[in-house]
Amino acid sequence: LPGASIAGVDVGGMDRDDAIAAVKEAVAPQLTREVTVAYEGKTWSVTPEELGARSDARAAVDAALAASEDVTFVEKARMRVLGEALEFERDVAVRYPRKGIRGFVAGIASSFDREARDASLDYSTGWVEIVDDRRGRKVRLAATVSALTDALESGTDRAELVVERVDPEVTTDAFRQVLLVHIGENKLYLYEDGEIVREWTVATGEPDYMTPTGLFHVTEKRYMPTWVNPAPDGWGASMPASIPPGPGNPLGVRAINWSAPAIRFHGTSALYSLGYNASHGCVRMSNADVIELYDIVEVGTPIVSIVYGPLRPLGSSIPAGPTAEQSADSTDDARAAETEATDA
Repeated sequence: LPGASIAGVDVGGMDRDDAIAAVKEAVAPQLTREVTVAYEGKTWSVTPEELGARSDARAAVDAALAASEDVTFVEKARMRVLGEALEFERDVAVRYPRKGIRGFVAGIASSFDREARDASLDYSTGWVEIVDDRRGRKVRLAATVSALTDALESGTDRAELVVERVDPEVTTDAFRQVLLVHIGENKLYLYEDGEIVREWTVATGEPDYMTPTGLFHVTEKRYMPTWVNPAPDGWGASMPASIPPGPGNPLGVRAINWSAPAIRFHGTSALYSLGYNASHGCVRMSNADVIELYDIVEVGTPIVSIVYGPLRPLGSSIPAGPTAEQSADSTDDARAAETEATDA
């Protein structure tokens, strides 16, 4: 009947199909408008229709028809004579399905979420490279779905992607200092902030008592250490149970313990052994050098130990044993455990 209005469209005099088509055309911009989800310069756009939004245009038209049918013959005659209208007016509701909105946000998250990456050491080349840490990120699904729903229902064209930052457990600060032991070359290098700042000539384990290889860290710094015989029934049978600090102490004036069992940097008076594979597993240094290292290095400092070049057994000019190409990130714990590396 005349006077029927749906979503601002005068549908008076229209049949059902024409009325539905007219109302749908009127609300189409609401369904096809572009809404943008944004985060720090990144954007993702979608229309309500793509999310599965639908209007109740059909139901509204049916309600107008029902209201028209409820008008009596007398009332219709009065309307014709006096020019009165039905006075039926209704807006069209748009339904935004939460499933479609959630699916759209989940799709963003699948490509946007990023695991945090811990900083690490790459020593595959024989030298130390620090792999930087990276902060992770994770879309807060429920909060973003709520923000996008609010934008759709309020008619705004922008919603913020709600993101949680995920910090790595290990940052590059953990590698401010790194010690690199080259078994075979028999050199010790100190890295600070990724650059070599010191190097020393050392003695590492002889072929039968190899210095363990892999990644370790400094566990303890010992000032004027006491040597305790690790093998009183073996190679240390001819030695005392312990030797106090002093000139005859096999550990020298300082000892810096590794996380590998019974392995340490320590001083020695046997300077002739430096540059060779001569110890029972530990890394010998001159007393002056080990004092310098003791004063610089911190507990917790990472230690990288690798075979780099052919071994140089003390007393032999012929290289023996594995080369750099044969080195691996593995530790022979059993061997390390039986070799206190006190280097009498």
